Amino acid sequence: MPNYIQLVNHNTALLAGMLVLPAGVAGAICGPLGGRMLDRVGARRPIMLGISACWVALLIFTLAARHLANPFIATVYVLYMAGMGTCMGSVMTSALRTLADNQQTEGNAILNTLQQFAGAVGTSLSAVVVAQSQTHLAGSQAYTTAVGTQNAFIMLMVFATVYFKVVK
Repeated sequence: MPNYIQLVNHNTALLAGMLVLPAGVAGAICGPLGGRMLDRVGARRPIMLGISACWVALLIFTLAARHLANPFIATVYVLYMAGMGTCMGSVMTSALRTLADNQQTEGNAILNTLQQFAGAVGTSLSAVVVAQSQTHLAGSQAYTTAVGTQNAFIMLMVFATVYFKVVK
């Protein structure tokens, strides 16, 4: 999102960071709320709610990717990160509950490593998709970045759909 804000909407890195900041706050707030929901009703509901919010946000971004205004980006990204905050802690807690007490430390380390790895892979794949469009499409950098971003959102929607189907 910061690259889109900078390259397509022609804003500064400072403004890009300020626009995505509320989404980070939303994710941080929704983590404990998802945990509270997990304690009350089990893991399924916060996981499904969170991944549904992420999927809806990705769908909105995909459909509008070539013309995302800054306030629109900030608003939809809040929905996305709120969904991530709601589901990710519940996924980890649910997975760790399946382990014996003497396996908790190793399980936690493995899950944190996998989360960082998956984030790095997702970010790298998205960057490759955007870069391919920037390199191989004709047009301005703003146009090719917008098209590449839309393609990256499509890829992320496929991943989210697969995840949604696996969890369901």
